[in-house]
Amino acid sequence: MQDPRPEDGHAENSGMPAAADPQGQAGQWQQAVSAVRAVVAWYSAGIRDLRHAVRAGADAADLDILMDARQQTLTDLQRLENGVEAEEAARLAAHYRTVLEELTRG
Repeated sequence: MQDPRPEDGHAENSGMPAAADPQGQAGQWQQAVSAVRAVVAWYSAGIRDLRHAVRAGADAADLDILMDARQQTLTDLQRLENGVEAEEAARLAAHYRTVLEELTRG
């Protein structure tokens, strides 16, 4: 399948691929990017809060877990920005929507 971020000049400067069908490849890509960025933001806020707790004497193990999870999420975001097929963008979007639901559930 064709890359949703073609290198032939059809991609916009924002990094979002151009597509005639907003629900097609560009839509999958944008949904994935939005979901991944939301998870990165959640992890970043958690890391910030845990750093304060660690300074107050809390165990640093949870901080390491969050930092590793954020790094994997940033790696996936970089993959999206470099261009992935629509199916992979859809898979990442679904995965990170599920992750975000789990993180924000309570």
